[in-house]
Amino acid sequence: MIRQRLNARGPAADLSFAAWPIDSGRRALALMLVSFLLLLPAASLADDDAVPTLAFLRFGQSTSFALTDMAVLDMLEVYGFISAEERATLEGGKDLRGGNLNILYRDAAFDFPTANLMVEDALDEGADIFLTVSTQVGTIALGAMSDMEDPPALVFAIVTDPHDTGLATATCVKPPNVTGALMHFDLQEYTRIARLQDPDFQRIGYIGDANDPGTPSFADTVLQVGKRLGINVEIETIVTAADYAIATESLLDKGVDAIGILPHTGSDSGIASIVRAAYETPVFSSLVSDVIHGVTIAAGFEGWYREGVQAARMVIAYLEGNLDIATTAIASTPGFAIAVNLDSAEAQGVVIADALLAEADYIIQGGTGAGAGIEIPGEIGLAPLTIEERRAEDAAFLENLRCTSDMIAEQLTAIAAAGA
Repeated sequence: MIRQRLNARGPAADLSFAAWPIDSGRRALALMLVSFLLLLPAASLADDDAVPTLAFLRFGQSTSFALTDMAVLDMLEVYGFISAEERATLEGGKDLRGGNLNILYRDAAFDFPTANLMVEDALDEGADIFLTVSTQVGTIALGAMSDMEDPPALVFAIVTDPHDTGLATATCVKPPNVTGALMHFDLQEYTRIARLQDPDFQRIGYIGDANDPGTPSFADTVLQVGKRLGINVEIETIVTAADYAIATESLLDKGVDAIGILPHTGSDSGIASIVRAAYETPVFSSLVSDVIHGVTIAAGFEGWYREGVQAARMVIAYLEGNLDIATTAIASTPGFAIAVNLDSAEAQGVVIADALLAEADYIIQGGTGAGAGIEIPGEIGLAPLTIEERRAEDAAFLENLRCTSDMIAEQLTAIAAAGA
């Protein structure tokens, strides 16, 4: 159910004629004023009460993030929450006061102060449900809601690690107003791909964004994976775009055999600087879409559009009154793809191993890409289903996320055991 909004407009004014002196001139003026108030504000207030408000909040825009946005808008349009004309309004960068849904469509341009203001404004506007894209905006929104008695629903997407950023403790153990979709990573498989390129490599240097809340967790994870696999791991973090080349050179000075970019939900603007600085050293990323931005080899997450669809399923079911956020698990869809940018490799003086090329799902060469396993703007979209087929598919997806009391108890026990 959409939560009821508090009426903060104050007590209603007494508009009865009895409140006015009995004077024909003033009575005529009163009649005109009452008519004006009844005809204009009452209609808009009715619209406010009848149409729910979605706060669709993004940390920033990139080719990859645009796929998530497109997926959400595709779903809202196919379910009839927005029309093609209303979608054009949103894609023009404006908020929407729609016939079936109001949308606060905001983008922080990868700026933390702007992201905080964006969240606070959405709360002040009385949004019924938040859809946040990125770890940063999700954690900011949750923090802003922490002291609210009746917080709005929060659905997050494109979050690298909700369990170490406060958005969730386990799949079913989380704040009762929160659910979302987790970006799935397999760093052990990622390491296997790195060894296909260079079976003898002993040391890898990772670069992480200090502004990304997920960086500390992923830094710990790669250190643990490296230790288990007998690989030496070096880590450098950056704060500004100017730091990327410096961090790369620092890692090269430490004798690393490869540069890795930690999973991130921030801007991809620094990738070109890393690749330029890492001459004769391949640059890896666990986000497959980073191959489009110039990394030499990408192996891992490939579902920006898919994650938008999954988050939209939750938002739509909630708006229709068919989803209990408190008992809806965090979604995680395993998937792994490999992509190679031969143009970057040539510019770096790196020869891609035949064993790696044989497993690549997608290869960029001569400025064009070919293969499968990567979502390409202009080529990705919803499957052609009837609305009945789509509803059945979406309902089955959400049913698989239902947390039972036994599942919650089991996860709580596992958490307690791990902390003992």
